[in-house]
Amino acid sequence: MKQFKNYRIYFAALILIMGCESALEEEVKTFYTEDTFYQTEQDAKLAINGIYGHLGATFDETLNSKGLYFANYWTANALLSDEGETSFNRGDGYNQLSAMAHTPENTIALEIWSNLYLGINAANMAIINIPDIEMNEETKDDLLGEAYFLRGLLYFELVRFFGEVPLQLEPQTVFTSSAFLGRASVSEVYSQIFADLTIAEERLPEEQTGMDNGRPTNWSAKAYLAKAALQQGENLQLAKTKLEDIMLSGRFGLWEDYADVFKIENNNGKEVLFAISFLEGTDLFTTLWEGGHLVFRTLPGGVYDGRPNGGGLEIPTMALYDSFDDEDRRKEVTFMSEDVINGELVEFSSPHIVKYWDRVAEPLVNNTANDLQLIRYADILLMYAEVLNEQNSGSTPDALDAVNQVRRRARFADGVERDVLPNLSAMGYEAFKEAILEERKKELTWEGHRWFDLVRFGKLEEKVSEAKPEVPVSARHYLLPIPQRERDINQNLSQNPGY
Repeated sequence: MKQFKNYRIYFAALILIMGCESALEEEVKTFYTEDTFYQTEQDAKLAINGIYGHLGATFDETLNSKGLYFANYWTANALLSDEGETSFNRGDGYNQLSAMAHTPENTIALEIWSNLYLGINAANMAIINIPDIEMNEETKDDLLGEAYFLRGLLYFELVRFFGEVPLQLEPQTVFTSSAFLGRASVSEVYSQIFADLTIAEERLPEEQTGMDNGRPTNWSAKAYLAKAALQQGENLQLAKTKLEDIMLSGRFGLWEDYADVFKIENNNGKEVLFAISFLEGTDLFTTLWEGGHLVFRTLPGGVYDGRPNGGGLEIPTMALYDSFDDEDRRKEVTFMSEDVINGELVEFSSPHIVKYWDRVAEPLVNNTANDLQLIRYADILLMYAEVLNEQNSGSTPDALDAVNQVRRRARFADGVERDVLPNLSAMGYEAFKEAILEERKKELTWEGHRWFDLVRFGKLEEKVSEAKPEVPVSARHYLLPIPQRERDINQNLSQNPGY
């Protein structure tokens, strides 16, 4: 059962300013200030909840926003890779990403940058102010651990999207002298990520229960320490240690059927280490931002039971769809190529992503209460295989077992094992690396991993060219451009190569 419903944010109290004009556009409709807030334990909890307003989605009489993970995160990852493309030319920032024609004026890159820094600034304010509040010390420790976790997570997203970025570690306003920092090196940013996540690992509880179920735990911090170390590629032993901690804990596992992974009743279940939760939002016009767009953007347009459903805005590439064996359980769970609509079988002109649509829990499809699982146990297993391959220059029994656990699950449908996806056997470094990348593609389709994976594996140009041969992909597309609007405001910001 979904418990962690922290996205109806009544914390529109503070001005969350990151040091650029775009942040100043937030409309303040309450009388709270930094001097009158941060007085009670409730204030501290609201301050932490306020960070999530820039991550998920919020809508009420004072606040209406779409955060990083509402749509931009996973959509950009699909469009910048061999996973997806826009279904029609809308002439917008998404089309530019799909065609690798984005420039520093790209609106999606600006929204990603802005939401990340607004979230970081909210975390900075919590980290600075919560220690002085008189409250239960154990609760205070948990809340600060959450703030450090979220700041580490957001800087990890920043460095993956943009490379060198300003390292802002104190609350910012337009009056702050350090508001216009230059870009810190990638290694400096990663050092801060590891520092924040280590603090989070030490302070966060092992388990969140009741209404807190879904908030990060120390296992969430371990998972992101491993993921960051693997992405940076400079401390594989750290990644191995944290992954083994998770695997040996006995707390996590794979659902028996891949279809169970995306059922709403399993949100925050045994496979999830951290997810972004959304509220129910079946009415497209009155609760637009409370549900996630995981269903609306990807389901085909049309009418189900007399109601509008998906927007069909982005679709998978045929190269992605065709790469799945027809008997691979993940194919039928992930894609929709036809469906019965109003009693008639309708074949679509192209496949659509359907893995997030829980038809039983949400038969009417607009926005969804389904979670975006940012990191789950299958990812842990595949990262572990990757780390061992890098350390041993080839497969090992433990590495093969990790991948084969994922493949084995994909053979089962409704308890019946299919004759497909045989276990991998011993192979050399390059062959196993390619096998891991292929398994990640199929297991984690449209979950916000593929572009980052192709960059880490050094395969972006090759794979995008195969899937979208008309797209002029090059080395510059390993990063997004620094938004021109930010560079116009902050003259200390340099641009990424090629832009």
